[in-house]
Amino acid sequence: MLRPFSDVKIFIISLPRENKRRTAMQEKLQGISDDFEFFDAIDGAKEKLSQHQDYVGLKRRLFYGKDLSDGELGCFFSHRALINKIVQDNIPFAVILEDDAILLKDFQPTVEALLNSTYPWDFVRFLTKPKIKRKAQSEVASLFKDYKLLRIATAPGGAYAYIVSHKGAKKLQHAMKSIWCPNDTLMGQPLRTCAEILTIYPPIADWDKSFYSAIGDERFKKNVLSGWEKLAYPMTRGVFKIIDGLLRKGYFFIKTFRHY
Repeated sequence: MLRPFSDVKIFIISLPRENKRRTAMQEKLQGISDDFEFFDAIDGAKEKLSQHQDYVGLKRRLFYGKDLSDGELGCFFSHRALINKIVQDNIPFAVILEDDAILLKDFQPTVEALLNSTYPWDFVRFLTKPKIKRKAQSEVASLFKDYKLLRIATAPGGAYAYIVSHKGAKKLQHAMKSIWCPNDTLMGQPLRTCAEILTIYPPIADWDKSFYSAIGDERFKKNVLSGWEKLAYPMTRGVFKIIDGLLRKGYFFIKTFRHY
């Protein structure tokens, strides 16, 4: 029996004060689905999330040279809270959107085709980054029209739109217990999530660049390390980049080889 698009629960992560964004999302979803729910985001600027026991600031600084910003922490904790809800409420499939997401042509029929795909996916990121087309990729399933489900070797940023199964949510839930990178970076680390990096191409979602980033520009500032962390950083950063790249690409090629 085919699964209809209505089997998907749609959540929109949005700060409660963002009325303009919420109104815009309601308009974007007209004709696509009436079954959506706003999920109140956690305001990283108001919460002292950098002091949370799950935030591993030392690892973050040694691997990236700076702490996560308040906005990045708020975004991570918001997505984690929603993933926990999906697991706890036993929701079979959920589309998660940030409140600046744009749903492109054929979003609904392509997602419906994904629901009925025989490929055992866990979560699929809806990305528009140009480098997806340039980097190593392999097709794992055909969807609607010329849309393909792809395994990619790269790890683009962006968590503005993705779909997750209940099984995939449980994997993300486990991987999100320890926090030391943005949530979209985590989604590009298959060995931490124990899931493949999958996406759909051509893209079926984008983000609205007319809205300012709710995460803020603080994440682009360079923090100045001091003491032994400053001395160790060139080595820890270099080792991390080499190992992370090798593991990600190795995972991609092993999964691709097994698929064929």
